[in-house]
Amino acid sequence: MIGLGVVAGLLLVANSGWIAVTIPPWLTGLFGDRPHEVWLPALIAGWFVGAVVLAALVLWGMFYVWRRRQYEALVNRLERELAKLRNLPFTEPAPLEDLPETPSAHAARVMHALDDEGYDSP
Repeated sequence: MIGLGVVAGLLLVANSGWIAVTIPPWLTGLFGDRPHEVWLPALIAGWFVGAVVLAALVLWGMFYVWRRRQYEALVNRLERELAKLRNLPFTEPAPLEDLPETPSAHAARVMHALDDEGYDSP
């Protein structure tokens, strides 16, 4: 970075003159028809800043498009997963986990005893 700064400084010092810039015909109504004198280092720096800003905008646009495509892919994947989960009771019904596979004689006796005790039955 220091070397780049030295080269840029030497370039600007070597070209430290003023130059005449003619106005294009389509801008003469705004700036007039006379040539304007511009300091060459400022002109070079302006072109450099313009190029850097343009490159930054292009890179930001590419990054924005890339991130947006990632977010859209994530949303699509989550929507597919949600649709699969919504249809889960129809495609794979849950087993009756609270009931055993074979009936228990002990549980039947306990339930029968509870019914005989008359739990607030009408």
